[in-house]
Parts: sequence; C-alpha cells; structure tokens
Amino acid sequence: MSEGSLFPEPEALFPETLFPETLFPEPQHEPLWDALRLAGDKPAADADRGEKKNYAQRLSNQLAQTVADALRPLYPNITPTATGEGQEATVDVAKGRKRLDVKALDPTLGLILCVSIKTYNFQDYSPRSGKLGRWTKNIVRNDHELRGEAMVLHQRQPYSVLVAVMFEPYATCDDGDPTKTSDTGKSSFAHHVTTLSKRSGRGKRAVVGVPGKAWVDLGAEDTRYDLFEKVFIGLYETDGGVRFFDVDEPPPRNGRPTESQTLSFDDFVTIVHGEVERRNRFAPTWSDPDDGDDSDS
Repeated sequence: MSEGSLFPEPEALFPETLFPETLFPEPQHEPLWDALRLAGDKPAADADRGEKKNYAQRLSNQLAQTVADALRPLYPNITPTATGEGQEATVDVAKGRKRLDVKALDPTLGLILCVSIKTYNFQDYSPRSGKLGRWTKNIVRNDHELRGEAMVLHQRQPYSVLVAVMFEPYATCDDGDPTKTSDTGKSSFAHHVTTLSKRSGRGKRAVVGVPGKAWVDLGAEDTRYDLFEKVFIGLYETDGGVRFFDVDEPPPRNGRPTESQTLSFDDFVTIVHGEVERRNRFAPTWSDPDDGDDSDS
C-alpha cells in the first residue's frame, strides 16, 4: 500500500505467482491437426480438378513436414527442415521427375531413409452421371508411381530404406457391401491394402510352410528394386487423429481396422527407425583410442 493511499497496490492483490503459466497449458492437438489446418479448406469431391490437385499438393507438403518433424530427433539432418526448407530435391523417373518428400541424407553414404507421401483425398466422382462412387479410381496409378520411385532410388542406392505412406480418411473403410461375395463388396480401404501390399517387403523373403511368420533377411542384396521396405496406410480423422496400418498384414474386408491392428504415430516412427537400424546393423564399430598408448608404430 502506498503511503497515504487507502488501497493496496494491484500487485499486492494479484501476485504474479497466483496465475502461473502452467495453469493454462497449451492445448494438445492430434498428430495431423496442423497439417490438415495449414492445407486449407478441402474442396468438395465434385469440385474443379485443378482445385482438388492444388489442395492435394498443399496437404502432401504439410504431411511431409509433420513426418519429418517426428523423425527429426533420430535424424537431425532430415528434410524438410524445421523451417520447411528442403522439399525441392527430385530424382528422374519414367515420366519426368519425382520429388523426394522426406529424406535423411549422409554426406558419405548418401540416402539413408526416404519416406514417400501419398494422399487419397476425394471420393471418386463421375461428371457424366454426377454421382459419387468409391475411393478406388487412382490407387493403381499411385502404385505405379511408387514402383517408378523405388526402381530409381534402389538401383542407385540399394542400402537406402524406402517407406511409403498413403494418407486417407477413415471414410475409405466405410463403403463396400459385406453381403456381396464379389470383389466389389470389400471396402475401398481393403482394396488399397491388397493393391499396395504388392509394393512392400524389399529386404525380406518370406518362408512358406513354417508356423507363424518367417523370412530370410536379404537386406540390401535384395534385387527387387521396385519394392519399398515398408508401406503403410495412414487412416485419419478430421481432427487430425491418425492410425497407421501395415499393408503386410491382412485387412478387415469391411469396416475399420481395430486399434490393436493399427499403430500410433509414435509406433510408426519406431518401426521406420528399426528398418534403418536393421539395414545398417553390419556397419563396423570401433574401440575407443587408448590414451596411454603413445607409440607411433
């Protein structure tokens, strides 16, 4: 209270420690929340093709940033950088050039890890009929693009680990007809898994006829250059929640995979890093120098 004043000073009534910053922590968002928000408003399925293409490119850029940020503690030099730089690197493919979405480079060894980002953003739409269809129209084209990318990178750098992720909304799980026995009865998600499963598995040759899962680890000697080491489908909600499905696993024919059948974002990062460690496990290790040894011989 000031001398001669009837009222105490404001800081005496409301000390700074009464309202610490920790009382109102920053809200915790789902992993893809920022990417979906920064990509902007999503066009309708019947919107102009150019508008949808631009949205797909913006979303892919933001998803690449999100994946790179998650892997950065393990690969400090990964690009895109924390400020978004480094998305311009490209390689030659059959039809032009292909941008490398997420990449970890070693100045001596070259490409260590590359994560290819794909998105399936819009339900199929027929301008002729004006009707919406399934989510299957472009999945074969996506597979062909991945094949070209894998061939170019693995032929040049067979020790590199390639991972592909197809991000798509959970709505791809909700179509199909369980009462139909034909192939069209399965969900679009199930169709995506069976299509992309043919693009996964480089470095491992499955052993048939033994209980459980077994394989021969071929590593970088595997000449199936058109395959990725791992392929995942990232199923996401509009709030940014995401679960990753490994296409090497059998999917449900209809409906959404359970939580136990999918991976969290942290689990996905762990598995990707595990693939890199497994590929490079034969790298030499060296003993520490003996400080007491002064000999020059």
